[in-house]
Amino acid sequence: MKRRELAAALASLAAVITATGCASGTSTGGASTGRPSTGGVSTGGVSRQPSLLVGPAEWTSLAARRRSDPDLDRFATLLLDRSRRDLSRPQLERKLDGRRLLAVSREFIRRMLQWAFAFRTTGDAAFLDRARSEMLAVSAFADWNPSHYLDIAEMTAGMAIGYDWLFDDLAPDVRARIRRAIVDNGIGQARFGHRTFKMTNNWSQVCIGGMVLGALAVRDDEPDLARDLLAAAQRDVLVGLGAYAPDGVYPEGPSYWSYGTTYSVLLVAALRGAALSDWGVFAAPGFLRSAEFYAHSIGPSAKHFNFADGNEGQELPSPIVYLTRELDRPELLAAKREMIRRNRGIAERFAPLSVLWWPVAEKAVPPPLSFSGQGPQPVAIWRTSWTDPDALWFAIKGGGAGHSHGHMDAGSFVLDMDGQRWAKDLGAQDYLSLESRGIDLWNMRQDSPRWKVFRLGSDAHNTLTVAGRLHSATAMAGLRMAGDGEVQIDLARVLGLRRATRRARFANGVVELEDSIDGGTPGVEVRWAMCTEADIHIEGRTAILTQKGKTLRAEFDGEAVRLHVQDISAPRSDIDHPNPNTRQLVATGATGADSGWRLGVRFARN
Repeated sequence: MKRRELAAALASLAAVITATGCASGTSTGGASTGRPSTGGVSTGGVSRQPSLLVGPAEWTSLAARRRSDPDLDRFATLLLDRSRRDLSRPQLERKLDGRRLLAVSREFIRRMLQWAFAFRTTGDAAFLDRARSEMLAVSAFADWNPSHYLDIAEMTAGMAIGYDWLFDDLAPDVRARIRRAIVDNGIGQARFGHRTFKMTNNWSQVCIGGMVLGALAVRDDEPDLARDLLAAAQRDVLVGLGAYAPDGVYPEGPSYWSYGTTYSVLLVAALRGAALSDWGVFAAPGFLRSAEFYAHSIGPSAKHFNFADGNEGQELPSPIVYLTRELDRPELLAAKREMIRRNRGIAERFAPLSVLWWPVAEKAVPPPLSFSGQGPQPVAIWRTSWTDPDALWFAIKGGGAGHSHGHMDAGSFVLDMDGQRWAKDLGAQDYLSLESRGIDLWNMRQDSPRWKVFRLGSDAHNTLTVAGRLHSATAMAGLRMAGDGEVQIDLARVLGLRRATRRARFANGVVELEDSIDGGTPGVEVRWAMCTEADIHIEGRTAILTQKGKTLRAEFDGEAVRLHVQDISAPRSDIDHPNPNTRQLVATGATGADSGWRLGVRFARN
């Protein structure tokens, strides 16, 4: 069934339910086909159908969709089981982690959504009681940490969803206290907009999305406030979406794609539920194609190409589910279905939305085997198969440090084969661990202490360095496709040279890299590096990498190249975190009398 056909069917079902007044049903497969009763809670004669993010048809069709899709049924069952286990958790408190309340806000969302979901699908009042007590506790916080506005935006989102989904089951005085907190601690501070709305990174998406959810949740009681806030949000909504242009490569990496895109999708879903337009979000250049970027960024090892401040472990973010349905592209969920079969994905705080938005199962046509896209952090990604767990997969990027959450990683690459991650990115280091030491982490200048953090500087990435110098903190490397299986990256400005080029070729189950530079000083050392968890044995100009019974062969060809292994598992300084069981394969050589240097590397199965 295509997405439009599904939408029409769901709309028809919703119309029948509304016309007949039948909003409740028999529990099937662990999920109610309709809304449970209020359990005797007086709602003061006020009733409304929950519409924030999820419509009546999505709730009522869930049981049938679970019966027809074992992955969805497993997902929902795992989520309900965790919801019940979490009932015994202590109530949240207003405890800052450094300067942030963000961890509390996110945990509140996770609890609120899963308990509201569990109550609406099972009718068990224990979930309602726990959700209500958590909302009242958060309502009593002195504030939601206005000095770090992301904390407010996320807390407001969680409160808005809980308020809407449980509206008819909350007593009038409880609703009033929650509504007052949403206004005073949340949306009242952004009535005519907020400085974060105009930011060009994920902050704009999160803060606009969270504030709009709050405004829509209380607009029946606060119509003027809601009207003013919605107007301000609509005015600025496209500012942060420029990050997706032109081809959907989110410049802060796949991890932050999940974060920013979650709130843009929440915004669209909320606006549609309120019978409003999507404000042009889905028409923003590159936005919809970013779902393809995200899907391609996951290798057969089930790990991301985690450039910038990202982590290699994948999540099950709700926007990939919504966009899969929106685009009628079920193949984009292949990696997420595999996660569910391994009992993973339920820890994501918006997991109930993924369950409710899950598309009807249908046969998927595999996507293309390659993806490339321009933008501040351009990438090229190839794989030999979407279904073979031993497939060869290779991803490489241009760009560099001169962008939000950027690292000195121009030219860096990652590589999977035989289900293993061979060339890896170390990822981000915990922000608080650095901020608490007085590191000016968000200073992106060349002399910033940010670049003294090993994981963020050029020495830690799978790229080139010259004469031991850091990459430029402002120059960005261009990426140009030179054919279906070849890419060229211009590293000249990043390395401060007249010419510096990295070429990558992907063909016939082999990856080849070729680096060449000139225009520098004769006799200067050039360093080539690759991070890996594999054991490395060097035989002349060949490195044999082994891990978990698998083997990769790296053959080097260049001028006076020397290979060695460098252990990077221990912290380099007192500000660095360890990198357990990680080492670098390093190749070094000196520029010639003509200041030139060249190195070729061929990766293949042994």
